[in-house]
Amino acid sequence: MTAPSFEEFLFLSVDLTAFEETDLLGTGMGHEYLAKVRGACGDEVVNALLDAHRAARADAAGEGGSRAQSPLDRDLFDRALRHRVFSDDRLGPVARNVIKLWYAGMWYALPPEWIDRHGAHAAVETSTVTAASYQEGLLWRAIGANPPGAKAPGYGAWAHPPRIAERYLKGATR
Repeated sequence: MTAPSFEEFLFLSVDLTAFEETDLLGTGMGHEYLAKVRGACGDEVVNALLDAHRAARADAAGEGGSRAQSPLDRDLFDRALRHRVFSDDRLGPVARNVIKLWYAGMWYALPPEWIDRHGAHAAVETSTVTAASYQEGLLWRAIGANPPGAKAPGYGAWAHPPRIAERYLKGATR
């Protein structure tokens, strides 16, 4: 079995998080996150998730649903992603954990039913990825704030409540 491709994992992550590839690369966490998902679920599950993502893109873009990104019907893609990934009892929980991983910098234990059916690996443990993963969580970018206790924003920055930028609200329909 081949190891999951970092580029494909990044491409999947762009669609799951509604952040641009440059934003995800800018966190410096992509390789660590892929390693965490592989360690928690195994290469077979990660490859199946990447295959389902590719198939959902193909469903929405016709035969040309490749990385070249031929015109993609977003509504059709969202439905295909829900059908092929999120409604699948093996892939859905993993995809939701990938989202949480990028936003919170934490790997959350998969449901006990998932572990019973698909194997334990390290999926049973809730854990941080690295010390930097909290600071680099997309949550902070999404609300336009700095992580408390890290990346000091300057005097008075927390005097005003954080706000969610309009561009992130548009991507929240997934």
